[in-house]
Amino acid sequence: MLIRRAEKEDCNKLDELLTLLIRDEKQYDDSIDDFFAVIGYYENFINDLDKCLLVAVDNEEIIGYIYGYKQDKDPTSSKSEYLLDALYVIDNYRNQGIGKSLINEFKKFCVENNATHINVNVCSKNIGAKTLYQSNDFETTKETMTLKLK
Repeated sequence: MLIRRAEKEDCNKLDELLTLLIRDEKQYDDSIDDFFAVIGYYENFINDLDKCLLVAVDNEEIIGYIYGYKQDKDPTSSKSEYLLDALYVIDNYRNQGIGKSLINEFKKFCVENNATHINVNVCSKNIGAKTLYQSNDFETTKETMTLKLK
C-alpha cells in the first residue's frame, strides 16, 4: 500500500468515496438524503497546497483517502487548528491500519504547517470512527448537541 498526494485524475474516484462516506453516515444521521451524490467537489481545490488530500493506493486502485485543511482562526484562541474533514477506507480494506496510516500522514502535513491541533467531527453513534480516532490520540474536548424540532 502506498499513500500519496491526490492528483487531478483521482478526483472522480474521490467524489465517489465521499459519496460513500456520506451515505455510510446515514446510519448515524437520518437527515442525510439517500440519493445525495458528490460531483465535482475535489477538483475545485486539488492543486491547493494549503489543503491536504491524500490517497491510499493498493495495486493502482484508490482504497481510501483523507482530506483536511486549516480552519479559520478563532480570534479568542492561540491555537492553529486543522480540520480532518473526511476519512474513508473501502470496506474490504478496513481494520488493516490504512486509516491509521492516513491519519499519520495528515499529522505530518499539519506539523509541517505549524498546526498545534487537529479537530475532527464524528457522529456520536459511530463507534468505529470514534475508536479509530481515540486509538490515534484524539480526545473529546467539545460535544455538539442537537435538538430535533420535527
